[in-house]
Amino acid sequence: MEKALFLAAFFFAYTVQAITGFAGNIFAMPVGATLLGLSPTVSILNAMGFFACGLLAVLNIKHVNWREFGKIIAVMIVFMVVGIWLDTLMPLHVLLKIYGAVIVFIGAKNLIFTRQKFLPEWALWIILALAGLIQGMFVSGGALLVIYAVQKLRDQQEFRITLSLIWTVLNFIYACIAFQQGHFTGDVVQIIVMCIPLAVVATVLGSKLQKKISQEKFLKLTYVLLLFIGMVLLVTS
Repeated sequence: MEKALFLAAFFFAYTVQAITGFAGNIFAMPVGATLLGLSPTVSILNAMGFFACGLLAVLNIKHVNWREFGKIIAVMIVFMVVGIWLDTLMPLHVLLKIYGAVIVFIGAKNLIFTRQKFLPEWALWIILALAGLIQGMFVSGGALLVIYAVQKLRDQQEFRITLSLIWTVLNFIYACIAFQQGHFTGDVVQIIVMCIPLAVVATVLGSKLQKKISQEKFLKLTYVLLLFIGMVLLVTS
């Protein structure tokens, strides 16, 4: 029963992921952690994030903004390493709550005040660096990356596919770490196998739904998801 409920949550989460290019693991993680345990869920979602995001990126590779992809990956990986190092030195849960509150504020502000205000280039570099830092410390830097990407990747196809390729790389790194640590047990592999066809269907379905969404509605959906992510961080940290 637990596996069936997780698979249903996974299918919904990865349909959202295919529509927007982010937020899939945020939806699936709380359900999986409750039903299967945190460590198995993290391993499953790392593997499936690599597979599903990679599939979406490969099928739409022409929409990747390679310049932004290279910049984001280079900056995030460097600051991810710093974040992982900091996480071993000090308790940082208070910082995670502050981060969640900031994301809630940004999501709510952009939903209420629909006129988009552009940040200066230096501020975007700071946001990107912080996204890598938070990703390294809490595996939750996606919300800040979305704030950066909304300004830099203003076409929704370019936004979702470039982000998908970024998640492919990052999830692959985390999946390799989990494999090295022995987290891919028989049960975990079994659930991954069951998730693969669901991920394929979710990717196809999400891609079809995305084509029906206007740029304006896509932005609103993005900020709604940011608001949700911030609330999840506040509740779970």
